[in-house]
Amino acid sequence: MGVPNLTTRYARAMIFSAERKGLDLAQICREGGLSPEAIGPDVDYIGPDTLIHLNQLIKVALDDDFCGFAGDRCKPGSIAVICEAMVHEETIADALTSAFRLYAFITDEMSFELREESDNATITLKLSHPEIDTFHYLHEWWLMVWPHICGWLIGEEFPVTAACLPYAPNGPVSEYDAAFWGPCHFMQPLAQIRFPVTLLKRRVIRTLTDFRTDLFNYRSEVIHVPGIRRSWKAVIKKRLTERLANTECLLSIDEIAQEFNMSSKTLRRRLDDEGITFRELKEEIRREAILKLLSEPNIPIGEVSLRAGFSERNGLVRAVRTWVGVSPKEYRSMIVGGTGESAPAEANLLN
Repeated sequence: MGVPNLTTRYARAMIFSAERKGLDLAQICREGGLSPEAIGPDVDYIGPDTLIHLNQLIKVALDDDFCGFAGDRCKPGSIAVICEAMVHEETIADALTSAFRLYAFITDEMSFELREESDNATITLKLSHPEIDTFHYLHEWWLMVWPHICGWLIGEEFPVTAACLPYAPNGPVSEYDAAFWGPCHFMQPLAQIRFPVTLLKRRVIRTLTDFRTDLFNYRSEVIHVPGIRRSWKAVIKKRLTERLANTECLLSIDEIAQEFNMSSKTLRRRLDDEGITFRELKEEIRREAILKLLSEPNIPIGEVSLRAGFSERNGLVRAVRTWVGVSPKEYRSMIVGGTGESAPAEANLLN
């Protein structure tokens, strides 16, 4: 799937920042080979290729990798320097540690902390001036980049068990899940991603030659990273989601294992290696299906509760608040209304 709302919002954020700094954006676009009409105010959708092109032009024009959303500028190209350093490390743990040390040297505006827990590792992002990041551009762009880079380093998708953001969603949650490669949770105390701690021991397989060949291709993508194998979680999730859409029921683990010519025990082990159980995967799919139903204004919220299998309507309220930090009604208003802003906290009724 694509992430049209996210790519468009990021592009609009960059345009806002450039105009706020007094840049002649039309002239910058023409000189950089990008049509100004492609990002005009009447354009409803700005795609990933245009977004990345615009991103590069504005960073150079502002001389700032943070696109004006931090207190001080950061020289453009910092991520390239960091990626180059990461390919010289032996493991993902070494690569991330090296990257975060470099960032601490490059800027005081943004910091990353890597921590190991029993089953999960976490990367926490802290901004020195979060109030300047009004579009949540830094929170999202600079947090989702790490699983993408780590996936490229090991040659396969880097499964995220949770992405946490300290605010309400600014678009469909399904797009956040796709961009972060895992389920996103909102109104959380910290901005961080979690992933299986075992991934820290994975070996870096990329070389400096790979880096020089692939960097441009990596920059040309928002969700998909070239040259990596999809995770079993992604493959199984896609099949289960297709089945749910066609039949309104999910395959059992025995049925899905048979489709891939393996035993259920083998499938469980492969999912376990990626830090997720089959039950958790089904719950993730159920969550996405419920939020999708809430984005359909013609389906009463009470009916969504019944179709989701909740015995009482408050069950849906509690679940949605846990997922996105707002009530079902607030979430529907945000998505259907297209405001990209959370509704007032006191508006907490179902319908």
